[in-house]
Amino acid sequence: MNVEWFTKSPKGMVTIYNSYITLNTVAANNFKNSFGIIIGYNSSEKTLLIKSISKEDISIGLYKNIEVHSISIMPSYGRIAGRSIISKLCEYFPIDFNNGALQKFECDWSNEDKTLTVFLERRVS
Repeated sequence: MNVEWFTKSPKGMVTIYNSYITLNTVAANNFKNSFGIIIGYNSSEKTLLIKSISKEDISIGLYKNIEVHSISIMPSYGRIAGRSIISKLCEYFPIDFNNGALQKFECDWSNEDKTLTVFLERRVS
């Protein structure tokens, strides 16, 4: 018998609501030791970037001109709250919340940059 067993390959997923962003366990685990996060948008790639910031980064003033946001890490998810964050994102990449209260997107973690990249053109249904 020639059997090919399926393996579980967990994928990061980000869900954007009209007032907060939720990260599934796979994505959230990358922020367990974060002091805070900074958020940006890459217009050429149409990606949302969520970068992990350490307490040392803050103490040396590495991000003194950038707003640092908090992230809540729970056992099964992470959450970034703030309507202003979602409003700012929608200025760059319109998200229609009328067809549903949420939008799900694929994401990938970069260990080198300590950044989660959310692919806004890769919606998950």
